Amino acid sequence: MGWPEARTGDGGRAPFTFSHTLVIGGRVELGYSLTHPSGELIELTEVVELPFDLPRSAAVDAAVRVLHLVAGVSYYKCVAPVALVIDQLTAAEELLVRALYDQGLREFAYRNGYVVPLPVDLVVGDGSGDGARAASVPGSGALVPIGGGKDSALVAALVPDGTLFAVNPVGAHEHLAAALGRPLLGARRTLDPRLRDLIAEGAPNGHVPVTAITSAISVLAAVGLGLGDVLMGIERSADEPSLVTADGVEVNHQFSKSWAAEQLLRDAFAPTGVRYLSLLRPLTELAIGAGVARRGLAADIVSCNRVFTVWNQSTASREQRPCGECAKCLFTALMVAPSSTPAEVASQYGRPLLDEAVHVAGVQELWSDEKPFDCVGERLESAAAVVLLSRTEGWRDQAVVVALADEASTLLAAAGVDAGSYLDLGPVEVLPEDYREVVAGLAPDLASVPGLAHASR
Repeated sequence: MGWPEARTGDGGRAPFTFSHTLVIGGRVELGYSLTHPSGELIELTEVVELPFDLPRSAAVDAAVRVLHLVAGVSYYKCVAPVALVIDQLTAAEELLVRALYDQGLREFAYRNGYVVPLPVDLVVGDGSGDGARAASVPGSGALVPIGGGKDSALVAALVPDGTLFAVNPVGAHEHLAAALGRPLLGARRTLDPRLRDLIAEGAPNGHVPVTAITSAISVLAAVGLGLGDVLMGIERSADEPSLVTADGVEVNHQFSKSWAAEQLLRDAFAPTGVRYLSLLRPLTELAIGAGVARRGLAADIVSCNRVFTVWNQSTASREQRPCGECAKCLFTALMVAPSSTPAEVASQYGRPLLDEAVHVAGVQELWSDEKPFDCVGERLESAAAVVLLSRTEGWRDQAVVVALADEASTLLAAAGVDAGSYLDLGPVEVLPEDYREVVAGLAPDLASVPGLAHASR
């Protein structure tokens, strides 16, 4: 029997159940169950392994509970939309689940022809919490999850005593940690192998809010290590939706990186005693690019999702080098370029990406109504980068800049926005007081980008 074409509701189909969790040493099992179209009940188990034993504590229990909730999106999408059966939920956890299983899966729903927004039907058991659980005693020190790209590289540089951490670390993570001169702690996340079989059979597949999953694993690791903070590298540009449907519904590839998601995750993690936040929330991607370039780290980052593919190996994943073709590579090159030389960017990608006419259309797409479904920043931010490059010696004659400078300037003028404003530091008051000075210290770097010299600020 094939997979059902459920596009507007569950049609009375069997629910998706969060069945169990189990912690043995540093191994965490996350159990789920769903019903195959044939009627077979399928039990699925995801495994997360940490390189140390977890203590028995209320904080660990709270962290595992949230991880169980957010990791379920990877399996739920096979049968969405059906009811979610959960034994217990605090008020904060319920808000998080409703957001992640709708907004976090809207790209999946949109691209698979499902109704958007995706309905979220919760069936909560007698173990339901009231959101009033007391927070555990916080630890001290910070965990810095790194993805190998520019954002987490900047956080790591700003917090030199932070513990570097990666989920399923590969060469790109290890190279960045080596460039920073610091050890890297790794966790292993293993999807249930049956998931791949189900997808091969025709189960719906697509993007999930993976940042939320990585965040939950990071918080669990911080609890186990007795650390007080998890410091993410997420910028304010993540708030802009990838597209808005004809019905006015926002679809954001980066929802789990948004400010709204950060607040939901922070509240759900509160009982663990770990403070969860993004250190880069006051910055744009363009500002982060400047911060990374000024610290000499641009050559050591890999902001290309093809490098980190789970199942489908590619040249980029084999070589652990950016592919130089995807939207994320083009966008990252644009973000670091105004603070770098053409030779530096060409060295990073093995070719002069912004001097190749074949990439004009790809850069244009970054400010289209339907942005690429990738981790790219705001539309006008990409246009601002092109304008800044058009004002900079060495960049103004590159093929992409020549072709698009006028269009980019027109877009900014129509919006009443100056290109240089994307290098302004936003309000640091969104950060805890003890981190504000660290981020405010980036201001001189942002003000020294060459293209600003010709801008009317």
